[in-house]
Parts: sequence; structure tokens; C-alpha cells
Amino acid sequence: MHTLTKLYATKIRQQKLVYIFFACFFMASFFYAFLISTPEMEELLNIDVEIVGKGNFPEFMMRFYVGAVGILFQVFLLTMFLCEEDRAKMLYQPLLHGESRSRIVKSKIIVAASMSMIFVLLTAIINYVTAYMRWGSQIFEVELVMGIVSKYILSGIYMSCLSIGTIALSICIRNTWKTIFCVIVYMVADSFVCNTGILFLKKIWIGYYPNLWTFTYEYRSLPLKDALAGIVIMVLYGIFFYQMAQYKIKKMNF
Repeated sequence: MHTLTKLYATKIRQQKLVYIFFACFFMASFFYAFLISTPEMEELLNIDVEIVGKGNFPEFMMRFYVGAVGILFQVFLLTMFLCEEDRAKMLYQPLLHGESRSRIVKSKIIVAASMSMIFVLLTAIINYVTAYMRWGSQIFEVELVMGIVSKYILSGIYMSCLSIGTIALSICIRNTWKTIFCVIVYMVADSFVCNTGILFLKKIWIGYYPNLWTFTYEYRSLPLKDALAGIVIMVLYGIFFYQMAQYKIKKMNF
């Protein structure tokens, strides 16, 4: 592993915000698993625990992380990780040791994409642990687990692409709060596009396929063609974001 990649991976691991967030997420998942099982909450939330609980609980909880909470968490983490370094002029320092700005950004992208996938899989583990504590071993039906885990992996690819996009956006804007605001605008636009009737626009939109996996095929097996189409679209977006970040960093006048 490249020295810079190791350095940035260590910096992410040292962020206390990561541990605080996932500790809170565990507590939220734990209490929610027990709360939705009560008759009062089942009636109040208008849910059927036989559908959203037990083996389906990890998939039910996935929408909270992939839909909004995880995106905002990653944006806060990455913008502090990149924009604050930029503001402190820390991007200059590696240049003194023979590293190029392009290499710096590449290392950050590798770490951010890997981090996003790991965070999504960690979320899956948390949801399965809390589901097991509530419903026991009945949640581990092999076919059901394989289907849900595959959706988590696909969602991890989506979150990785968003991380690369966040880095590109951070480099272009160079301001923490403006970057966060732009991502919130993206989330609003994502909701609009996914609910519009313009099929062509939805087919080329990065957030359409995660929405399809999370809601349209919720608690159902995901067709292979829709999984592959989503992967292709997200890989294309990831390549575009990567190239944009590299182009902008080379043109940046510090």
C-alpha cells in the first residue's frame, strides 16, 4: 500500500466522529428492533412487523443509512478530511517530498471509496446483530441473507461513487459548508428525479438504481439486469468524478 494511502487511512481511523456515529447507530438500531415489535408502535407507525422485522429487519434499516443518514455523515467526514486540509495549506507539504497533487488526490479517493464500502458493510453487521438480539437465529435464512447482503454491497458501490463525487466537489468549491449544501441539493434533486415520470432521465441518474433496489425491490429478489445496469451507471459516474477531481487539482492555483 502506498505511504500516502496508509497515512490517510490512519487519519480516517483516528476520527472520533466515526466511532461516535456508529455507536449511536447501533443504539438506534437496537432500540428500534425492540420498539417496532410492540403493538403500540406497530399501530402508531402503521407497519406489519412480520414484513419489516425478523429476517427483513436489516433490509428495512438499510434505507435509513443509504437514503440520507449515511450520505450526510460521509459528507461531513470527507469535507472535514479534505476542505480543512486545503484551508490549512496541508496539501503543500507532501509536494516537498516528491509527491504530486494528483497522487495525493488519488490516495484520498482510494481511502474514501474503501471507507464507504466498509461503512455500509459495518451497517449491515450492526443491523444483523441487533436483529439477532431481538429475533434470534431465525433471521439467518440463507437465501434471504444472500439477497440482503447483495443489496448492501450494491449500496456500498453507490456510496463509494458519492464519496468520489464529494471529493471532486470539495476540490472544485474548496469550502466545507458550501460542499455540504450542494450535497443536500443533490439529495433533494435525487428525490425529484426518482419520482418523476421521465424514464430516460431516471435511467441515467446515479441515485435511481439504489432507489430501485431499496424501495421497488424491497423484500424481494433483485433482477440481475437491474443490478448490472446500476453497477455500469455508477462506475461511469465514478470514473467521471475521478477524472474531474484529477483535472481540477492539476489546474488549481493555490
